[in-house]
Amino acid sequence: MQNKQTLSILLLAHPGHELRIHHWVELNKPLVFFLTDGSGSKEQSRTHYSREIIEKTGSAAGAIFGDISDRLWYEALARHDHGFFAAVIASIEADIGEHHSYRIVADARDGYNPIHDLASAMGAILQKRLSAGGKPAELLFSAATAGAKGDRVCELVLDEEARARKLAAVARYLPLVDEARSILKQYPAAMDREVLISQVTDWHTPKNPEWEEIGRERVAAGIYQSCLTYEDHFLPVVSKLFEECGK
Repeated sequence: MQNKQTLSILLLAHPGHELRIHHWVELNKPLVFFLTDGSGSKEQSRTHYSREIIEKTGSAAGAIFGDISDRLWYEALARHDHGFFAAVIASIEADIGEHHSYRIVADARDGYNPIHDLASAMGAILQKRLSAGGKPAELLFSAATAGAKGDRVCELVLDEEARARKLAAVARYLPLVDEARSILKQYPAAMDREVLISQVTDWHTPKNPEWEEIGRERVAAGIYQSCLTYEDHFLPVVSKLFEECGK
């Protein structure tokens, strides 16, 4: 049952990112939102793997839970479909209900994937909307990639049982098994510690995120027909959403 005093909210770009903070999820039992279904260019949803994890930890699936493909998110960014993004934020806010306070954990901004960065921005937007309504809301971030930088705020050291449960969850998550092996090879302590960070982000400063270069490479490879850019696609959408928080 959710704590009526403080509601924990997990707002992530893709299913599978919850594995990074599996024990935190066990302890806090958040209401979980996934922006995309994790299908990427392969068009294969992995939401059902995450639903099993959420259920096993006693957490709850939110109103936006991997129902929308990555392709549709990219298309909405490409055409500046403000209504699409505003509707997602409104749906999340309506779903969380009335609580004394809120604890939001979102994907950290890392410049590696536009939806990672969008989840970070949406976490900040949700915090502003709640705060504007007089509801205290803490915001922290979980790094989906090594490119996310910030100040360490919370660190969980997993005991043997928590580590074993996390390893078992990773092993069952078949689409990410190879990625998990790669992470463990580079960062052997990834299964032993979980970290939440704070980030100070200036969304209006011009940026050249890595995902722009990745997009250009995929266009050249024939995977995408066009690529997104920070200034032409990402910034206009995020700026308008933040502007509405002050209305």
